[in-house]
Amino acid sequence: MSEYFRHARSVSRALEWTRRMAPMPVGRNLVRSRDGVRFVDPAEARTRPESWLHVFQAALDSGSPVADEAIGLVQDHVNRYVAEDFYPAAGDRAALLAFLKPRPGLYARLSEMHDCGLLGGMFPEFAAISCRVVRDFYHKYTVDEHTLLAIRNLERLATPSTPSREHFAALLADLRAPELLVLALLFHDVGKWRDEEHASESVRMARQVLERLRLPAADRELVEFLIEHHLRMSVSAFRRDTEDPEIVRQFAELVGIEERLKMLCLMTLVDVDAVSPETLTPWREELLWRLYVDTYNHLTLGYGDDVIDRTQTGLSELMTRRPSHLSESAIRQFVEGLPRRYLRLFTPEAVYQHVQLARDIQPDHVHAALEQKGPTWEVTVVTLDKPFLFSNICGVLSSLGMDILRGQAMTNPNGLVLDHFEFADRERFLELNADGRAHFLRALEAVVSGERDVTARLRAREQSVLYHRTGIPRFPPVIHCDNHSSRRYTILDINVKSTWC
Repeated sequence: MSEYFRHARSVSRALEWTRRMAPMPVGRNLVRSRDGVRFVDPAEARTRPESWLHVFQAALDSGSPVADEAIGLVQDHVNRYVAEDFYPAAGDRAALLAFLKPRPGLYARLSEMHDCGLLGGMFPEFAAISCRVVRDFYHKYTVDEHTLLAIRNLERLATPSTPSREHFAALLADLRAPELLVLALLFHDVGKWRDEEHASESVRMARQVLERLRLPAADRELVEFLIEHHLRMSVSAFRRDTEDPEIVRQFAELVGIEERLKMLCLMTLVDVDAVSPETLTPWREELLWRLYVDTYNHLTLGYGDDVIDRTQTGLSELMTRRPSHLSESAIRQFVEGLPRRYLRLFTPEAVYQHVQLARDIQPDHVHAALEQKGPTWEVTVVTLDKPFLFSNICGVLSSLGMDILRGQAMTNPNGLVLDHFEFADRERFLELNADGRAHFLRALEAVVSGERDVTARLRAREQSVLYHRTGIPRFPPVIHCDNHSSRRYTILDINVKSTWC
């Protein structure tokens, strides 16, 4: 038997070497070998430019470079195609956005795409700044390299190198769509192809890209906002007295909501850091973080103090675009008295849906809408105010295994409540069950209306061995009551260990 095992070990080692040397399939017409990811059939690849991104995606996923053979193929044939040829279908455009999510290796793959001409082929607007030199004392790199370095700085936040960067890394992890931030970074300086003021020109050029990608209106608006105002936070943080509450108030008025604030803060950090190795000093980094915290507190702690009234900016647009089945009076009755940030959080189309949900609402009614938005879900509940309303909705989501990402609770003076949640279906309950949506809405309505007790649902899940939680750190509960940040409301901060009920 000893002889058998010696021979078996030799065979196993020989096969392991062969396995390492043999090309491994990593996608349609793609293999990974010692020199990187390459095409199996170059002739097929030459005629399918929409497949070229896949070789870079496979390299990104596997932590490998793209083989020189594949890069050469793209470089030799990229000029035969126009931008739309690289992402002609909805699936191709979705794959491109997924590729842009910041993670280790993205900078290297984008640099390969730039070197072989694919990045400029997909986005001629970016090609306009290739090797463009900015003649000033501060910028050390060409505009295209500065842009890619900014994306590299964002990528590095996935594994922060210093304790101070952990704050910013947490912001990145909390973003709903970080790929939109990468998209904004990619085009924030394309207007520098000319020597005049570049932000507005960058917005104009980026708008062409966003139209080709057919992004939803809200995503386009967000990317355009980031590009247009990408210098504003650095000006406020480094050249203004941020100890002045008026400076913070003005900046908070500009960003409006927390998602924009987080994105603009990250954009400023990585953009300034990519100017030169000496530009972003620890002191400037601290000033930037301090402005973020002060603005965040201004937006969140006192957000209920400013409410929508008849003179509110944005109401006229709502009335102009309203569908014929909704009257102006119905819209005004619904939105007046809600926090002003409501009009920035939701698109006009979403507002119209909310108004429709509120129509003919009665004390015992619960009107809800469930919608999938990419990898996440959104649920909107409209009802009249009830005890434990927000916590009951959280309980239903938790009882069904949903991971709550963020929630908004708003009430108008008439006692009408709008609760909006974004969540991830980690256990794929809605996907795997044919009646999952209907079951979800029935459970939600039963608990909110008081027909069912959510505590029983949570306790049953807590006692199940399938959902037993381990490794949750123990720490004492912290409860803080704040009567100073808002003129109208008491703010209660509760930090406790996560439990089912």
